[in-house]
Amino acid sequence: MLVVRTIWRGGLSARVAIIVGLSALLGFDAPARAEVAERELLLFDEPVVTAAAKHEQTLADAPASVSVITQEDIRRFGYRTLADALRSLDGFYGSYDRAYDYLGVRGFLIPGDYNDRILLLVNGHAYNNDLYQQAPLGNDFGIDMEDIVSIEVVRGPGSALYGGNALFAVINVVTATAATRPGVRLLAQGGSFDSVRGHGSVGHVFANGLEVFTGGSAYYSDGQDELYYSEYDSPETNNGVARHRDREKAFNVFLNARYSDFSLQGGATWREKNLPTGAFSEIFNDPYNSTNDARYFAEVAYASQVVADIELAARLYYDGYEYKGDAAYDYGEGYERVLNRDKAVSNWFGGELHGRRQLFEGNALTVGGEYSYHPDASIRNYDRGGPTYVDVARSFNTWGVYTQDEWTLHPTLNLVAGVRYDAYYNRLSNWSPRAAAIWRPVSTTTAKLLYGQAFRAPNPYELYYGYPCDGCTARLTNPDLDPERIATYEAVLEQAIWRRIEGRIDVYHWHISDLVQQVDLTDSNGSAVQFQNTGSAHSTGMELELRVPLPHDILARATYTLQDARAEGGARLPNSPRNLGTASALFPLPWDIEGGTELLVVGPRRTLAGSSVATATIASLTLARRDLLPHLLPGVGLSASFYNIFDQHYDDPVSSDFVQNAIEQDGFTFRVQLRYVFQP
Repeated sequence: MLVVRTIWRGGLSARVAIIVGLSALLGFDAPARAEVAERELLLFDEPVVTAAAKHEQTLADAPASVSVITQEDIRRFGYRTLADALRSLDGFYGSYDRAYDYLGVRGFLIPGDYNDRILLLVNGHAYNNDLYQQAPLGNDFGIDMEDIVSIEVVRGPGSALYGGNALFAVINVVTATAATRPGVRLLAQGGSFDSVRGHGSVGHVFANGLEVFTGGSAYYSDGQDELYYSEYDSPETNNGVARHRDREKAFNVFLNARYSDFSLQGGATWREKNLPTGAFSEIFNDPYNSTNDARYFAEVAYASQVVADIELAARLYYDGYEYKGDAAYDYGEGYERVLNRDKAVSNWFGGELHGRRQLFEGNALTVGGEYSYHPDASIRNYDRGGPTYVDVARSFNTWGVYTQDEWTLHPTLNLVAGVRYDAYYNRLSNWSPRAAAIWRPVSTTTAKLLYGQAFRAPNPYELYYGYPCDGCTARLTNPDLDPERIATYEAVLEQAIWRRIEGRIDVYHWHISDLVQQVDLTDSNGSAVQFQNTGSAHSTGMELELRVPLPHDILARATYTLQDARAEGGARLPNSPRNLGTASALFPLPWDIEGGTELLVVGPRRTLAGSSVATATIASLTLARRDLLPHLLPGVGLSASFYNIFDQHYDDPVSSDFVQNAIEQDGFTFRVQLRYVFQP
């Protein structure tokens, strides 16, 4: 691996040689395959989704603008994380600050937003934690991309069914089962920065009907050997160079099982990331600076059609989250190097019950309720062997009830209306309505008019995390914060154009009020910050998507997004590009090699300091061979993925917790995967 990395750094010609060499290796001893025609339908079969209305329906029938990323997309485009996959969709883009991955949707990604305005689900189970409401999208997610069947992305507000955090999108990750992924699968991976990864899964359907699937992985990466930050360019801070401070490791396991109408799912993950950026005023280039996240959950569910026209579903769940942030500080003269720890722990329990009944021909009513109890949500900050600065321990509950009616007024016209009421902390409450009209005048045309409201209750970190500070910036608590609220208006046209060419145009407007943001309260009495409801923001935008089958079994897709997200008063939101674009293609190559290439374009974005980062244009390529040596080693496959092929240097804006305005992203990287599949 070290030899490959050395060649890779040799220049573009050396990189081309690697790609060509791997192509030849992938093509060695290739037979003809009969599966190509079946896989041609990858982008064009209309999948069934559940997240838009809590029951199965086609994309055309869903009362929202919905996209689906399939497992075949994940494999053939070489997506490494959820963040990778989601950035490929129109209206979505990302940021990375060397600690976490962040997702922007429809122009909103204020630096410091921990993905708490999107709702992440795993098979319908809410996955955001309860302390920061963070949706993990990188290696902290905890379910391997190989174990994902599809990712359902429901744009727009989703609180009418799901409650809080679903302001901009609901993302439902559908995992593999023993029925969809039987047998044994093993994977070995190596790549840039001396990264290594091993993954395995087993799925089996027993004679009595019991289905059991489990998967897991271990990952390690040295990260960048050296990262330079001009803001720290002085002898006291290693001349701005962070050496060997970008390491990352992660472990996870996931299991699901099904028997008759009952199912069980659960998982655990742990991830550690060293921090090279000197954020939060910590000592730059100190080996102690790191962040640790652990997430675990278990859920038992029941779903059945209890009588001819009534469907019933229930679930009970347990969730846990642990966070540990370690930072080294220099408190000034008279102090030695101080090791500080930020620690958060929470466990919670809950349940949901909902039913769906056909009231009469063409009309279905859904009614449900959900409750969660959080007995000990705690956050502490303290110096190891020294004083404690923050000690928060709270218990609270949340509950919500909802109803939704779906009515087919005419074979070409469906109406959907719903509302949900939620209560948080025995203090806050919110109504979240939604309405949709879906018109299909002909089989090739679907038009949707959509309206919805959603909310996000302030989380315990925003409400209660505070400490005094003499000579530095104090943080003030604000237990009286109100929820954020959003209203979205949307029109969608989906059209089959000609010879299986498909297009979609989506026009929307959203408006957020009572935004919760950190405010600088520094005055003559001292320096302080506090989370406050600061005002509003709005955006009008348009999303275009075109999917085209081309000759020679090539499947092409292109998207373009125009968005204009602004704060109250008219200033453009930070980290909000006006233009986004993607172009991708899946194509066959000689020797039965499967190719996938993607180009992402993210327009200029403003930083919190008012400067701008330039347009980012990032290209990737994946080459794969399902059966490398089918006669000698059946079931063995090989793939190679290359990211940021043209080695573009680009930056992502970061929050005010950094001295830097923006953080430079990785240049060329690559990975190679060797797979083995055994299906009895």
